[in-house]
Amino acid sequence: MARAFAPQAAVNANRYLIVPCEADGCGDLAVIWDRLEEQVVDVIDARASARYSDEDALWDEARGWQDADLRMAA
Repeated sequence: MARAFAPQAAVNANRYLIVPCEADGCGDLAVIWDRLEEQVVDVIDARASARYSDEDALWDEARGWQDADLRMAA
């Protein structure tokens, strides 16, 4: 089955959702929800949510080579 072309940043933008925590006394926290796995990935300081997204994009980019076809010509 062929996979549709989607840049990694766009895939991650659709995969992760960062929302403010609504629990009492936790207004300074944000919850990161993984839509693909349907689970909470992390709870972070809300002020760091933008930085977290940037760092996560770098990790996903670094792991992207694992999906590449690494067969070598003989």
